[in-house]
Amino acid sequence: MRSRAECLLPVLVVGVCCGELCDVSNSSVDECDLQVELIQTASILEERVQPKGDAFEDAPLRASAFDHEALQAPNSLVKALLAKIQNPERVLMIESSSTAGVNNATATASSTTLSTPNSFEVFGAASAFSLTVILMALCLFGCVRDRYPAVYLKKVNDPGSHGEVPPDISSSFGWMTVCWRLPVDEIANHSNLDHGMLVQFCDAAVMCFLSTGLPALLILCPLCALVGAGTASNLGLLGFANVAKGSWITYLYPIFVWYTVVVTQAFIFRAQRAFVERRYQWLRTMTEPRANSVLLSNLPDNLMKESALRTFLEEQIFGASNREVLQSVSFVKDTNQLDKLVAERARYNEDLQKLVQGEVHERRKAIARAEMSKVEGQVAKLQGIIEQSDDYNLNLAFVSFHDRHDAVIVLKLFAPGGNEDIIAELPPDTDDVIWNDLRPSQSQWLYDFTGYFLLAFVFVIFVPLVAYNASFTEVAVWEKNDSNVKSFMNLYPVVAVFSDAIVAPLVLIFLMGILCSIIASILVNFFVLKARGILQHLVQRWYYVYLVIFVLFLTAVGKSLTNSLGDLFKDPKEIPKVLAESFADCTLFYMDFIVLTCCIYALALLRLMPLYRYRIHSCVYEDRIAIAKSEPEDQDYNGMGARSARLSLCYVVVLILGTLAPVITILGAILFAICRIVFTYLFVYAETLKPDLGGLFWHQQLKHVQLGTFLYIALMTVLLLQRAPNYIPGVLCGSSVLFMAFSYYTFLHKFRWEQLEFSEIPAKVSEGAPEIPRVYGHYKQPELPPPKSKENLKLQRAATTMRARVDACCDVGPQRREKRDMSRHKTMP
Repeated sequence: MRSRAECLLPVLVVGVCCGELCDVSNSSVDECDLQVELIQTASILEERVQPKGDAFEDAPLRASAFDHEALQAPNSLVKALLAKIQNPERVLMIESSSTAGVNNATATASSTTLSTPNSFEVFGAASAFSLTVILMALCLFGCVRDRYPAVYLKKVNDPGSHGEVPPDISSSFGWMTVCWRLPVDEIANHSNLDHGMLVQFCDAAVMCFLSTGLPALLILCPLCALVGAGTASNLGLLGFANVAKGSWITYLYPIFVWYTVVVTQAFIFRAQRAFVERRYQWLRTMTEPRANSVLLSNLPDNLMKESALRTFLEEQIFGASNREVLQSVSFVKDTNQLDKLVAERARYNEDLQKLVQGEVHERRKAIARAEMSKVEGQVAKLQGIIEQSDDYNLNLAFVSFHDRHDAVIVLKLFAPGGNEDIIAELPPDTDDVIWNDLRPSQSQWLYDFTGYFLLAFVFVIFVPLVAYNASFTEVAVWEKNDSNVKSFMNLYPVVAVFSDAIVAPLVLIFLMGILCSIIASILVNFFVLKARGILQHLVQRWYYVYLVIFVLFLTAVGKSLTNSLGDLFKDPKEIPKVLAESFADCTLFYMDFIVLTCCIYALALLRLMPLYRYRIHSCVYEDRIAIAKSEPEDQDYNGMGARSARLSLCYVVVLILGTLAPVITILGAILFAICRIVFTYLFVYAETLKPDLGGLFWHQQLKHVQLGTFLYIALMTVLLLQRAPNYIPGVLCGSSVLFMAFSYYTFLHKFRWEQLEFSEIPAKVSEGAPEIPRVYGHYKQPELPPPKSKENLKLQRAATTMRARVDACCDVGPQRREKRDMSRHKTMP
């Protein structure tokens, strides 16, 4: 018995051949091809019809132009053929869409064969790697700390900035307990106020993240996992990624946003009030001449003489004919001619030291000493001429007053931005002045323009690097581009998991470290800074802006950069939406980033570069000189500016994503706890004393956190407007910006911390330490002979390491450094 399909096939073939071929001249080329294809298909099917059963065989067809499902049943085949005969144009459209669907299904099937790592496995791999590195760093630190005390226990036997000896840490791991419990005020006493406030920032971050993260972890995570109704899996179940559009859970998120904003501001204001008290104490105990001096710049030509400037200040400003107002006036001199002789003297001194240390004939030593004496005579003669003449004066001068009230009056009267042409500023630390920047060239505008151009150029260069790192450092992308990589990852899945966990975050951390050094190099070579502390503050401001753009925005968008970049250019209004969705989808990456940052800060304990330099120099020089040459640590990456900017970024990352993925708040608390221990040890025991800006980095950090809170509110508002069933959750969340704006305005204008009021200024003796004289250092160029003044020996001993650091960094000749070291060691007990 022949099947029904077998009976119909000849009829269909005849109909196609007779009915359709008659109109070939009037049909298009596509219709002709369709008819030929139908004829071929019909003949093939007729050959494959079997006498038993109604089903076709499963062998594939060689040329099929209709849906592949028609091969499974004769009825569908007949219907498909009849449809082709009756309406070939419609069938062409259906077939093209069906073919596209088959192709898409095939592509989807092939893409699903790529490895999609489990988020739990990736996070576990990052945590295991970070924990392993931390344990290895602690073991190595325990081995090298006692072996190289000159690098790791430098300040155990030396006093800090207030003459205090650090606590004992003789046990192997007892130092962690001591560093965790050491109060901020003691840290500031052993190092400086900037270091103490950096540790205070870590303490505030730990408390803030625990206060905001634990409620979200206990409430939001179970709700998102159980009733979120989303499509997320693994770690995504515990966050906003598992909240479906229109879910009632979105009504809870405005409550947590308000709670996070209020708690963050409460901790910031409490910490700022404590800082103001510490700042006032720092101002009261500031040593002279910094405490009673001002830096006057932009002086007119008629005041560029010492006598004229004294008359102007004493008579015209203070009208004090019956009392002496000024203590000293030190103009910045033009010492270009003297610099050449000082460099020549340094070169002769270095050659003489080599001859003295080597086995050389006494006659050569005598000749070298004679040449050295000749150069020293020329230097002394030119120094006297420059010091006594007003022709070498520049339009900057350090003016010291007998009374600190007079210095404050001048600072307020000639403050920057006022109506006076003369500008008065609080001078930097005596050891922190960059004297070359006080003598800027007339073409300084060209240097400034070049510096800004280079900063913009660096930004443009790093954009594709960071975007490439975000888009193409995943194992799935590697497997898609290279079949060998795919085979290797299938053989070793552990490698795939660890690659997804650590490659992209570590590459990003490495790129940001290089960026920090580049920014610092541009700032120090093209801009007028006047002090190294000001350099660190500029690094903090510029570096933080770049970090936010690269680590937050560009990395988040870069995860889908190839798909979303064109759409963003076509419709810029979609940028906030894309950014918000990108942050919600990239929580796993930032969790890995925070976890791996923990091991980076643990490695800072090893002080690898100072240890390496000390080992190299100790082979050539004696121990004292080797220690001086090994310090300080890299001030580009490990300076106060870069450290403050990176901690601010970590705080903002955790703050922004803390409500989307509450787990990251616990990771942030762990990170800042590690930073608290590491930085306390480095500041109190290991690193040399640094110039103190009195909390300027702290204030900038709090401003960064405040601005990050605005970003957090904007992100959550956009996400809630997209996911919530109506606009109410988004509006409630956005309303917190009003409270935040009021809080930020209060923060900027309520706290008065820059200067003391007149009633709070001590007259002659520092409050809190009346037994210690306040005189230390001087404001005179190092090329000129120092003034004859009696300095406090305790302060001189406390600043020994600082002096050594400055001598290594400043352009001061070796002969002067040698004399200064000799005099210092003579006075030290």
